[in-house]
Amino acid sequence: MTGSSLERMLAIFDVEPLDSTLTRFGGDSDGGGRQVVDGSQILAQSLVAASKALPGRTVRSAHALFVAVADPSRRLEFTVTPVRAGRSFAGASVTAAQGDRTCAAGTVLLDHPQPDVIRHDRWTGPPVAGPEAAEPVDMPLPGRELRIEGIEDYGSPDEVGPPVIDAWLRYDTVPRRDELRRALLAHFTGHLSISATMRPHPGIGTSQAHHTVSTAPMGIGVTFHDPVGWDGWIRYHHESTFAGAGMSHVRGQVLTEDGRLIASFTQEGMIRAFDRRGSATSKPVESRL
Repeated sequence: MTGSSLERMLAIFDVEPLDSTLTRFGGDSDGGGRQVVDGSQILAQSLVAASKALPGRTVRSAHALFVAVADPSRRLEFTVTPVRAGRSFAGASVTAAQGDRTCAAGTVLLDHPQPDVIRHDRWTGPPVAGPEAAEPVDMPLPGRELRIEGIEDYGSPDEVGPPVIDAWLRYDTVPRRDELRRALLAHFTGHLSISATMRPHPGIGTSQAHHTVSTAPMGIGVTFHDPVGWDGWIRYHHESTFAGAGMSHVRGQVLTEDGRLIASFTQEGMIRAFDRRGSATSKPVESRL
């Protein structure tokens, strides 16, 4: 397959064992025309690798730090190191590398889901207009439709508003395998958080990346709330709670169209000026896949 598409991304998430130990896995990347691998792609691959290394359990949360740029033209190798595998919970550390260069490091928590003792899983925030009233967005990935509520240009330095972005997504295909559904949810957690952080600040937006600012996700954590399944539209609610000292913090929720919470996430992002030589101090802007 060539070119970005939902089918290709799902195949990329589904990393392959490199030997019979089920501790080493290989995976390709799709940079979407850029010379950098999205951190959220690596996060998605990491949780699939951990799920294959510790079969029979469900991924409950995954966290990753992106410590070096990964080249999309080179294959990634994932090493899963179980921390403990008990009767219910299991934990593992996962590193992603290209050759002797570590690109990302993270942890994955797995479990056997149990019957409810108590449950609350419904959206309690302000009302939203819904996907039909949202603006279509040009972030092309065949097999996915994306709309953003109440914002004409999420990357514009001139469109100012609260540090909140509600994005509606609809996929042509929702994976039948549980770990691939979770990987698909994790993939979009890296796409719009820095844009949400910049919204309240006139004169700065993610359209300026590579020109006047250097931005990148540095860490993402995602927690899944069972059952992780949906039909139709899902909403990514991004809220930036802090920006300063060259960093941003965003918390988010992933919800079904009827308001059921299926995942929560956080992102630590870098927002920094170019250095004196006019080059970026670190990785490029957020994902555009």
